[in-house]
Amino acid sequence: MKILIIIAAGLIVGAGLIWLADFEPGFVLLQYGSWSLETSLIIFMVAFVLLLVAGYLSLRSFVLVKQTPKKLADWNLSRTHRRAGQALTRGLITLEEGRWAEAERLLIRHAGNSETPLLHYLAAARCAQKQNASDRRDDYLRLAHETTSGADIAVGVVQAELQLAADQKEQALATLQHLREVAPKHPYVLQLLQQLYSDMQQWSQVQEVLPDLRKRHVLPSSDVKALSNDAAVGQMRAALTRRDFDTMHEVWQRAPAKVRQSEAMLTIYISGLMQDDDSDQAVSLIEAFLHKQWSDELAYLYGIVVQGESLPQLAKAERWLRNRQDNPWLLLTLGRLAAENKLWAKAEEYLHTSIQHGARGETYQVLAEVLGAEGKDQQVAEAYQKGLSLMLSQNEMTI
Repeated sequence: MKILIIIAAGLIVGAGLIWLADFEPGFVLLQYGSWSLETSLIIFMVAFVLLLVAGYLSLRSFVLVKQTPKKLADWNLSRTHRRAGQALTRGLITLEEGRWAEAERLLIRHAGNSETPLLHYLAAARCAQKQNASDRRDDYLRLAHETTSGADIAVGVVQAELQLAADQKEQALATLQHLREVAPKHPYVLQLLQQLYSDMQQWSQVQEVLPDLRKRHVLPSSDVKALSNDAAVGQMRAALTRRDFDTMHEVWQRAPAKVRQSEAMLTIYISGLMQDDDSDQAVSLIEAFLHKQWSDELAYLYGIVVQGESLPQLAKAERWLRNRQDNPWLLLTLGRLAAENKLWAKAEEYLHTSIQHGARGETYQVLAEVLGAEGKDQQVAEAYQKGLSLMLSQNEMTI
């Protein structure tokens, strides 16, 4: 439609010029020295217009010829980038299909021609990781870092993830600690650090990173509290393993009240107090806990930590029995306490009842000691034999 309008306009202008030439042709005289040219006005105007058009076309052709090499180069670069993008897509698909060697070749072949070499090298690093080629993986990560500025965090996070997947915990820890120095507020770096610290049981470091996790809303508040409890228990267990009682008491005092009242924390602390010969505090803590809630493990420890004549403790444990008459752990503790008070008949009765509700080799051993104190030598041997057989069978089942 536009071309038709231009043709129509041209015809109208041409017809007008013909009419003017017929009505009043006019003339133009050009003179330069002895040279002169005389023609009609219409012919001069047409010649002038044709000259302008010819000049424009010549100039346009010159510019086009001059720009041709650059345009060819741009076209070739665009085609190369397009092919690299297609290779990236095929490489990622092949990676997800599990054809890691093929995906690696596709990605690396076109990485140098891509507008996004970072993606090529990061994906190639994952391919190498799948093939257990850690050296190639690290080379690709280095190239990703060198070819793309401002991608330090992205490359570092991928590197840490791959190191964790390869169970290279020490290397991953060094990578994540460096990333935290570079970006101390990065939420995913904090989360990976927390997971690694927990896995490596570096509980003091877990406690150190938890405030940032809470502040950055990386984890729900409930999860942060649970992690804090686990970290405190882990620190307590580590101190007990080292028999570092000063650190154990320090962790206990520093822990929140709710953590100290948890069964897991209290059980470890009671074990530490027993090893540190502080039975009085251990007894008080167990009694306070069992007054509010029940724990078979703490009831069991109560029978071990109480030593010597202990009628008040025996009476307290017998009150616990009113609602737990078939609890083998409490019955074992009652047997031990009765034996400590030389109430042999009562101790034997409690231990036999404990065996009825849950036989254990340890219970038979205590029973044998009680029977020995009563002078029942024949039954002592029988109790030891049953206890040994039971312990051996329980160990085999555990294995």
